Amino acid sequence: MVGKAVLYFGAWYCVSKFAVEAFSDALRMEVKPFGIDVVMIEPGGIKTEWGIIAAQHLAENSKGTPYEEAALRESETLDKVYHMSLLSKPSVVAKAISRAVNSRRPKVRYRVGLAANTIVISHQLLPSRWWDALMRGFWKIKI
Repeated sequence: MVGKAVLYFGAWYCVSKFAVEAFSDALRMEVKPFGIDVVMIEPGGIKTEWGIIAAQHLAENSKGTPYEEAALRESETLDKVYHMSLLSKPSVVAKAISRAVNSRRPKVRYRVGLAANTIVISHQLLPSRWWDALMRGFWKIKI
């Protein structure tokens, strides 16, 4: 759901998620006449090594930049979150894939994992500046 949530210091990652979503939407329309379904699995917080690795890289790559202090705080928060048992297990993604593959009429999107729907709905309902302020407050960004 990073494409929907937009992470600070994660533009490089978020753009890939937006691109995959746009590509999937266009592809779904283009191949439908051939009886092909295109499905997106949109996971929320999933307990993987990604967050820990991303936190380490963020801390390392922000040294000596104007973002160093804020990026270090976000790195520490991200590391804490990915060490908590709060995140969903990767098996929820596998189950969603199985549901999609085995469905006669699969959904276009399967949102699974911690806060997947909440993030999308909140981002759609809140004005952009409110969302930005909420994210800055959550990640304690003060630049």
